[in-house]
Amino acid sequence: MKQLFTAALLSVLFFSCSDTATQTESATATDQQLAPGQDVGTEPMGMDETAPMGESATSATYFDAALNDLEATRMATAADNLQLGISALEQEGVSLQDSAHQELKTVIEQLENITDRVRTGEITDQTEIKQLIDRAEMMVQE
Repeated sequence: MKQLFTAALLSVLFFSCSDTATQTESATATDQQLAPGQDVGTEPMGMDETAPMGESATSATYFDAALNDLEATRMATAADNLQLGISALEQEGVSLQDSAHQELKTVIEQLENITDRVRTGEITDQTEIKQLIDRAEMMVQE
């Protein structure tokens, strides 16, 4: 009787174990990939609530957000918003002709240079950035 009970217990234990090679892993809503340096208990970073979203966002919206980020010394976010503003500006300027289009390309190149400098923390003064943004915005509004 003791042997029968032991055999039954072992068979239950043996058959209840699953083979991990044949079992597929299912991800739950709480599963997440960890970034280097991220603790298990921390929440993943979401988008900033002040960041503009949607198709209706114009270059001016992104540039305003970039200037606000620059004021708050969030350099990486400021650079990201500058880049989004540059992309929106390129879309807004597709209808420009000849010299106006070339002048816009020159301003965009200058803005891209400033974006790189903002990202590395080399530039914190908004004066030059504001002048270029105003110049570019005037070109696409005409």
